Amino acid sequence: SRVDISTCLLPDDPLPFAIVAAVGAIFFRFVQGQVLTVQLDMLVLFGLSSGLIGYQLALLVMGASIQDSLQHSNNQYASIIDEGSPRKNEISKPQPRPAMKRQSISEVLLKKSVQSLRSTLSRESNFRTASLPKIMPKQIVMVPTLPKFPEGAPIGSHSNCWSSPISKDFHVRGANYLKDKKKVPSDDFLFPCRGCDIFLTDDPPVNIGRNSSILGGNLRDVPTFIINYRLPWGVFVSYHEIPQKFVPYLRRGNGYSDPSSSGILPPLADMAPGERAVCNFLLSDSEERDAVWKMVPVVVEGPWVVKRVVGGKPAIVGTKLPVSYVYQPPEGNLADYLEADLDIVSSAAARNILAVVRSYTQTLTIDLGYVVQGNMVEELPEQMMLGLRIHGLDPLTAEVLPPFEDESMDHPARIEDIDENGYDTD
Repeated sequence: SRVDISTCLLPDDPLPFAIVAAVGAIFFRFVQGQVLTVQLDMLVLFGLSSGLIGYQLALLVMGASIQDSLQHSNNQYASIIDEGSPRKNEISKPQPRPAMKRQSISEVLLKKSVQSLRSTLSRESNFRTASLPKIMPKQIVMVPTLPKFPEGAPIGSHSNCWSSPISKDFHVRGANYLKDKKKVPSDDFLFPCRGCDIFLTDDPPVNIGRNSSILGGNLRDVPTFIINYRLPWGVFVSYHEIPQKFVPYLRRGNGYSDPSSSGILPPLADMAPGERAVCNFLLSDSEERDAVWKMVPVVVEGPWVVKRVVGGKPAIVGTKLPVSYVYQPPEGNLADYLEADLDIVSSAAARNILAVVRSYTQTLTIDLGYVVQGNMVEELPEQMMLGLRIHGLDPLTAEVLPPFEDESMDHPARIEDIDENGYDTD
């Protein structure tokens, strides 16, 4: 039913309007000078009642105005159709739509998104159920490792890759450092770089070397030193070959008796000072390693704020963040490896550096070098143990960490699972 606006407001006709105005003037003249005492609760009740009445009248008038506009538009549309049609067919009135609950645009979009997501998940679930067999044989998932930076390409031209930096760009303690404190360019890296991986996981494991999928499945082809950077969102892993001359020291230092050898270590006198320092490092326990293993980060290309934060000065790793070492002895045709797990999350200083660097990782080229500190004349001059150059990593493109082949790796190894000799107790 149509609402008559004249019943809601003052009348439009002049005579009724004049009568209402005259009555109002007489009423206000009569009450002029009169004093009325009203209690506060009655005054509040009167005000609320007046406000509610005015609100309802406003809605009523607005609804009536909209109804008038719609009726007028329908009449115009009907007249146009009647005039333009050669037949006098009567246009049927559309049936009224059922009342709908008011919803905001954000609520509608959210419901549509949820419906779309449910539909997609349902289709994928049906597809997997139909296409996969009920029993899947266990397989090792091979994931591609990060590619090597093209030789000769300009820095910044490729991202998500690695290369070997120039060892002479790292300055190490010279032969007379204990006296003159002078540093000299380093000789070649002792442990050549084999590659690196970056994986996403919400539970960064230790002893990631037990995962058969890393480094393209080729990790245990040769003895390898692994550095596992455990980050808030995943892991970054670098791999470095351990030359055969250091393997006897690696095994002796981790309590492994090699049945194929005589048990006699190669003489240190035949080695260079930097090589002696590395051999002593491999023979040492965790505390002794933490006291001499140094990281040297160098920003090759990147924003000045990152260069300022990183600095480029050597730092003893064990004094900056927790480090755990895991040794896995050889098994058949599988070579042994030594892994250093760096818990970046537990270090406040490392977290602060990471917070600055993470915004620029895609455009950042950085060298990560490691050296065993020479504290004796026999270990000087120092020589870089290993090095890696990272070219513009983008974690958003990283692979998800593949599942471990071993059933026990449904829960990856933890620090407490490693015994005092560095062996995994699982």
